[in-house]
Amino acid sequence: MRSDGLSTRALLRMVGVLFAVLAGLYLLWLSRGVITWVVIGGFLAVAMNPLVSLLQVRLRMRRAAAIFIVYLAVAGVIAGAALLFVPPLIDAGQQLTEEVPTYVEQLSESELVQQLDEEYDVLDRIEEEATSALGGVAGPDTAVELATRVINGLVALISIAVIAFLLSLYGPRAHDWVLAQQHGEKRVRLQRVSERVYRVISGYVVGVFLVAMTGGVAVWIFLTIIDVPFALLLAFWAGFASLVPLVGATIGGIPYIAVAFFQGWPIGVAAIVFLIVYQQIENNLFQPMIHRFTVQLNPLWIILAVLVGATLIGVVGALMAIPAAGIAQVLIQEWWAARQGGVPPALAPQEPSPEP
Repeated sequence: MRSDGLSTRALLRMVGVLFAVLAGLYLLWLSRGVITWVVIGGFLAVAMNPLVSLLQVRLRMRRAAAIFIVYLAVAGVIAGAALLFVPPLIDAGQQLTEEVPTYVEQLSESELVQQLDEEYDVLDRIEEEATSALGGVAGPDTAVELATRVINGLVALISIAVIAFLLSLYGPRAHDWVLAQQHGEKRVRLQRVSERVYRVISGYVVGVFLVAMTGGVAVWIFLTIIDVPFALLLAFWAGFASLVPLVGATIGGIPYIAVAFFQGWPIGVAAIVFLIVYQQIENNLFQPMIHRFTVQLNPLWIILAVLVGATLIGVVGALMAIPAAGIAQVLIQEWWAARQGGVPPALAPQEPSPEP
């Protein structure tokens, strides 16, 4: 039976589709942890692909063997860094935790801080927050909490490593198979999109880690020269914070500037000057080098992407937000170019990937 409005069958179909979409979104939300692992594994697979391809070409190795060698090299570097840096970081964290009351006592001598403390109880809050934050690094967790964190971290690390290995091994084959199903202009456009996305991810991941390492080492050298305590711990935090674009250097600089001021105002001013100078070097030298191999993103677009990513899945979301925004920009450019009957700016020629 038909009518001028929606038929019963069409209405039921719409309700069914809506229910299926909502159920799918709910399932994705429940699986967000696993999806995050898959995305991280994909980024890592793309980032290490140039080294894997180099081993394939230079040493004429099978792809699985090349990936295994890269894994061994990365695992060796991580293990060596952990043995070298983790014990000093833990010791420095414990010492800094013990020094927090002393720093709070020094702050209490300031008239401005005394006035704020009378009205808002600032000193107790500062001591509580600082001790709590440092306790995450060196605080006395219970055995159950510590064991749970270690096990969860190992499960996530192993899962991501396996996912990255499989994506790196079978990704090129899947890419070639998808391309083989397309013909003509559609195949050309898909090939161009995949190359641009590859450049966005690999260039960003490699570049941002190089920036973070450079920032951490630079801060450590500077703090060591001016004899600021806890230089290694503060430099580690500065390098980690530098992973977040635009605002990372500032976030990472606040702790070592604060500690520097406790050593005397000239040292504190020197730390501020160092932060300003390093930010200029990073923004005008390092970031353009990263964008040269990825895409140029508007700073507003970057900030919005980082905020959305951090709100959804925390620090990991903030780190993945920029390549995700770059991929979105590539897709939008390709869609717009297709509508206008043209093509986006051409990419630099790339060497063909070796067969797996």
